[in-house]
Amino acid sequence: MESDNAHKTLLRVSKEKKFDLLEKYLQESEPVQINLSSLPLVEYLSSVVVSQQVSTKAAKTIWSRVHPIIKTHTNYQKLETELHAAGLSKSKANYVIGMINNLNLSSLQRSDLKQLSSIEFENLLIANKGIGPWSVQMAKMFYLGDTDVMPINDLGIKHAHEYFFSEHEMSEKFYEPFRPWRTYLSLLMWKSLS
Repeated sequence: MESDNAHKTLLRVSKEKKFDLLEKYLQESEPVQINLSSLPLVEYLSSVVVSQQVSTKAAKTIWSRVHPIIKTHTNYQKLETELHAAGLSKSKANYVIGMINNLNLSSLQRSDLKQLSSIEFENLLIANKGIGPWSVQMAKMFYLGDTDVMPINDLGIKHAHEYFFSEHEMSEKFYEPFRPWRTYLSLLMWKSLS
């Protein structure tokens, strides 16, 4: 199974590189799974916009109010007001509305997206206001199931890096030895914070 292979490889790399804290953590941890979103792309990207720069708990609460509005909206005139009342800032509400109105995005299926190169996928998403590099990385992980994403600008990843690799500068190059399982490493690093 993919998650078992990832776990074994991460453990081997941590031993080889003498990352003792990570090795100990991996020995005590079960393999983790990449949980893919079942939402259509526009709804998924809207959930990512909701979760930007807020705590996980706050994001879940706001999303529980925003998602029904997105799924059932019929009146575009009231949509911004409804999204704002549900807890979105004016700018986030406008980002979500922009994605809803983007027929190119709403017509794409997951299978279509998997045919795109990484750069094509990134360009498709970045073309939407409110979607930046972090959002693209989240979509690669949790919408496409890409096994090799390391979001080094994520605050949680930065905190976990400080704990596991305090003597090492955080960079893309530092995480190269963990290819092709960096998404699994990211998931474990996030899990270590809880």
